[in-house]
Amino acid sequence: MLTGTIVALRPFDRRHLERTRDWVNDPELARLLDRARPVGDAEHERWYTALTDRPDAAFFAVETVLDGRHVGNVWLWGIDARHRKAEVRILLGDPGSTGKGLGSEALLLLARYAFERLNLRRLYAYVLGTNPRARRAFEKAGFEVEGVLRQDRWVGDHYADVFLLGRLLSAAAPLAA
Repeated sequence: MLTGTIVALRPFDRRHLERTRDWVNDPELARLLDRARPVGDAEHERWYTALTDRPDAAFFAVETVLDGRHVGNVWLWGIDARHRKAEVRILLGDPGSTGKGLGSEALLLLARYAFERLNLRRLYAYVLGTNPRARRAFEKAGFEVEGVLRQDRWVGDHYADVFLLGRLLSAAAPLAA
């Protein structure tokens, strides 16, 4: 477990499955996550089973320190030990948890884990231009915009830009959460 001031990252397990599925099936969150369709029971179970077998992923539930409430998930994806990098993804699904710094602290904790325990040196993320809240959370956690993929994703009724954000081990932002 990785513990900060307001959130803790715990290994993702079965007890986190139902809330996660509810979140990805919420129409507003699905739009922010670029999900095209709802997730059914069988698909969700296959995803979880495959996730536990992936050596190139590190998936954590985000829980509040105060009451242990599961408010989201954060994970490293495509961990590349040779090039010492990984993609970062985050989902804060609990409606009362946004705008309180939980996401940026979860990202800081994940960065500390990636740099100190996995010996990575670069983290990166793709953030939809239609999700400024996510971009702010990444920036508060020391990520910088490295580029823009113009009109990269079809979002509802238009093409949206995608920001590529990155953070290096040597980034000025502290790793303490």
